[in-house]
Amino acid sequence: MMGNTTSKQSAMPKEGAANFFKLEEDIICSVCLSELNEPVSIACGHTFCTNCISDYWATPQVLGYRCPECRKICPKDQLIPVHRLRNLVTKVQLVVKEEQSRETPACAVQLVYTDGAGHLQLDEAALESCFLRSEISDYPVCLICVIGEKRRGKSFLMNFILRVLHCQEKGEPLSLGQDDELLQGFEWRAGADSITKGVWIWNRPFILDHNGQKTVVYVLDTEGSLDIEGDKETCIKLSALSMVLSSYLIFNVNSSLKTTELEYLELYLHIAELTGKSFSLQYLQHLDILIRDWHDYEKCEKEDARAYLTSVQETLRKSVKNPLVLNTLRSPSVSCSLLPHPGKRLLRSVEGKLTDMDEDFRNHLTKYINDLVIGIWRHMKTDVNEEKITSAELARILKEFVILLQEEQYSFASPLEMFFSYENHKKMKEFKKKFLEALDNLAPMTSSPFKLVRVLPKQMRANVSEAASGLLQDFEDSLSGNYDQAKNKILDEMKLFMQQEQEAFCANYSKRFIKCAVGIGGLAGASLLSLVGGVAGAAIAGTILAAEGAVLAGSTAAAVAGGALGGSVTMGAIGGGVGAGVGRVIGHIEKKNEQKPDEGNNNEGASQDKEQLVKPQE
Repeated sequence: MMGNTTSKQSAMPKEGAANFFKLEEDIICSVCLSELNEPVSIACGHTFCTNCISDYWATPQVLGYRCPECRKICPKDQLIPVHRLRNLVTKVQLVVKEEQSRETPACAVQLVYTDGAGHLQLDEAALESCFLRSEISDYPVCLICVIGEKRRGKSFLMNFILRVLHCQEKGEPLSLGQDDELLQGFEWRAGADSITKGVWIWNRPFILDHNGQKTVVYVLDTEGSLDIEGDKETCIKLSALSMVLSSYLIFNVNSSLKTTELEYLELYLHIAELTGKSFSLQYLQHLDILIRDWHDYEKCEKEDARAYLTSVQETLRKSVKNPLVLNTLRSPSVSCSLLPHPGKRLLRSVEGKLTDMDEDFRNHLTKYINDLVIGIWRHMKTDVNEEKITSAELARILKEFVILLQEEQYSFASPLEMFFSYENHKKMKEFKKKFLEALDNLAPMTSSPFKLVRVLPKQMRANVSEAASGLLQDFEDSLSGNYDQAKNKILDEMKLFMQQEQEAFCANYSKRFIKCAVGIGGLAGASLLSLVGGVAGAAIAGTILAAEGAVLAGSTAAAVAGGALGGSVTMGAIGGGVGAGVGRVIGHIEKKNEQKPDEGNNNEGASQDKEQLVKPQE
């Protein structure tokens, strides 16, 4: 089977595997019949999910709370977390999934696909199984990606690459396979019918060892990335994904680099440059232009390919078109390879046997793929700082990018529009974070009650509104591009987010304010009314509205604290009730203020509130 996922013994012994699956059965909760989640043990020793046993005992039982398994009566409040078992459950889940994954046949799976509406979707299961398994997630990656027009032999080529990578991984002599071996792997067939658009990946990444350093190699096929005639937007998005996913890109073309191929390549290079900037990835790490069905089977060597590439550059110099292609072809990160026609027998064959190939084609194909695989370790995926990207990091980037692309409001008529949309999306995330931080700074959860009640909810709403307006203006000024419709959409999204967060924050602040006012009123009343009467407690509570909590400083604060602790004093208890009542008045007044339009200045309102609060009670 091609593409073993690990250099270790791939599967545990059969007896061990059986015991492991039996262990999986033993970590099932008997209430929900699923794997234990936050397991807790009860008095009889049986273990359940925390939520399951809590829900099971939610209804009072006449004879006491019984264990769902043994029916023994157990104390409801004795739920003991079983941390080691929780860790064991996690490990069992991971190992079982990996064992099941190893049993899945090696095949090409669609990592990214287009749904019925033409939107890109990410297969989360494929992402996890290909990139996030424990034995490969921290390894640097190399990604061989093939793009080109449909039905030009991309899948045929990749299937032979799979065979040679399999030999390399096993430490065996490199080989394209047995002469009569049927060609299997990525779907390939003669004719004009195309494979479903999207990104296909071989679900068994190869782990190669070079001088003791392991690298995970992925092989991918992108269908529809060069289908400008059909759906330009999908073409742009898939081309961008090819850039994110590739470190060794094969541009597969037929016969020669014609005008159409050059236009495709110009578009792709533009997308690659912009996408690389967005993700801080190394731009176009290696591009190999593979010319299939080359007209002269006697001139397919490296020097012939270089001569052809030079002639293409000469042609481009005389034209003002495709400047990116011209500059790129001069780069040492670009190579060219030539393959002659495979022969009529292979074209008529549906089996892809080596014996059906012309000998010249077979020899050149063998040399081409062997050279690619032997030097593949030089093409690991890196960021702009030339730091290696791991499998897990690549999965994160891919997921983040597809989430953006699948959002319906983002529609890209050009690569530049896609780039600006993504950059603006990143800025929106930054400004959302800034806004939440600004809210937290206005009223931190760690604020003392005395500090909190210095700012009335009405004033806090004004403060929040001012902060929101300033940040929203800064966000609007930071947006890139000249696409007003796209900018207005992301601005509306930001406005809605800020409005929802602002409303939630102010509502929560009002509750906190009232709670603190009631608490301080009760504390002041309990400590002071026992000494000097209800008027003093009310006056102290009234000063909350005037933001003068300093009245409780020094020795008075000590008296307050002492009164709170010594609540058994009769008059202290009475005072506490009066003080708490004063706090409730504060809440009632604030509720009325929230329902009124803003009138006058805040100091006048605070003064009126204070007068009402300190008015002697009859």
